[in-house]
Amino acid sequence: MMKLLASVALALLPANALAQTTEVAIVDVTVLPMTKTERLQHQTVVTRGDRIVAVGPRSRVRIPATARRIDGRGKVLMPGLVDMHVHLSPTPGNEGDAAQRSLAVMLANGVTTARGMAGSPANLTVREKIESGALAGPRFYVAAPMLHDKNTPDVAAARAAVQAAKVAKFDLIKSHSLSNVAVWEAAQDEAKTQGLPTAGHVNNEVGLDRALRTGEEVEHLDGTLPQLAPGVTEPYGQFPTPAVLDIAAKASDADLDRLARKVAAAKSWQVPTVSLFEKAIDPETPAAVFMARPEMRFVPAAALKQWAAQRDEMAKEFTPAQAKAFRNLRRRIVAAYRRAGVRMMVGSDTAQAFHLWGFGVHDEIRALVTAGLTPMEALRAATVTPRDYFRSLPNGGSSLDWKAEFGTVEAGARADLILLTADPSRDLGALGKPQMVIAGGRLYDRVRLDALLEKAAADANAAK
Repeated sequence: MMKLLASVALALLPANALAQTTEVAIVDVTVLPMTKTERLQHQTVVTRGDRIVAVGPRSRVRIPATARRIDGRGKVLMPGLVDMHVHLSPTPGNEGDAAQRSLAVMLANGVTTARGMAGSPANLTVREKIESGALAGPRFYVAAPMLHDKNTPDVAAARAAVQAAKVAKFDLIKSHSLSNVAVWEAAQDEAKTQGLPTAGHVNNEVGLDRALRTGEEVEHLDGTLPQLAPGVTEPYGQFPTPAVLDIAAKASDADLDRLARKVAAAKSWQVPTVSLFEKAIDPETPAAVFMARPEMRFVPAAALKQWAAQRDEMAKEFTPAQAKAFRNLRRRIVAAYRRAGVRMMVGSDTAQAFHLWGFGVHDEIRALVTAGLTPMEALRAATVTPRDYFRSLPNGGSSLDWKAEFGTVEAGARADLILLTADPSRDLGALGKPQMVIAGGRLYDRVRLDALLEKAAADANAAK
């Protein structure tokens, strides 16, 4: 009955309801501002349009007569979550299509900013629709079509691809699989010339040291295995061969700390994607267990079947002991990065391997905590640290000149907020079902969020 009511509630909204911003006052709430102050009690937060206009003790903040009042007693308000690595299908975000479903599921899980790494021109259309209010979703930064050996065979092709990305108004260049050092360097050089940031994979041929020198933001802890198993000549990629794993897993804490200090000294930004790798290499959990997770209702049956087949193949790559050794090595690298002060950000790399938009962000926050971050550090990796990263980039990392003003709860910040029933810095489970999401000033209460989810599930079930 609740599902039916939620669906009816959304159906009865006016066609442009998702585009409306509103004036909101959240009264007597605990705030996790993600500034220098960790926690503020009994606060009132007022938003107007897409901005936070006031944050302060409930006794001092004047509530506008026109504001919608939200009772915050016993609840916690924090910035909306940021996912630095998502993949949308190459669809334009039309009602019920794969991109629209993904965005709805992200939003309902508290993600209010995301960086699309799939590199589809259709993502530019999605970005435009979100900004106009025609499409419910997080603010969306868009990577250009990824560069790899097949589509970027030489230096000229690399420069041309970056120049085309600039003209098309993509926000960044994704280096996916460039093994020719000269080609990779040309892409990096041209990106600097065009004022575009770079992010992505670091092939073994390129190596971590080059990536650190150029300032490419590094995904997946790429480049660390060759640093920990030097001199190995056999080819391998992000997943080590048994011989490489045997060497790298024996690295001492001192070895890892030396690596981490080098990464920190280069002022590198990293998106470790811990939780995805742990799911992918787990040979012991049957696919049926993952398929039974409630969030899989948002995935079409054909995709689930494909993921199950991929999982069966991956299970052949690692014995349980090897999978555990690789998992523990990656956790130790993250812990060493934390000790050295390396700047890490949450990225889910969804959707794949039973790892889903929105839910994958929560999983990644938990995985970072398991690897050694405190809950508050992991939450900062999903809020203010990405903000700081974008602020370090030309034009704020945006081809549309967006200013990076998300990631904190303070006056003047963008109104990207989630209201929770408990403090996630003390119980990460509180992230699981936001009571309210405000994205760019647009308010989605729990009824509306549930309606978005039910529609996404129905559309996924109907998809071929």
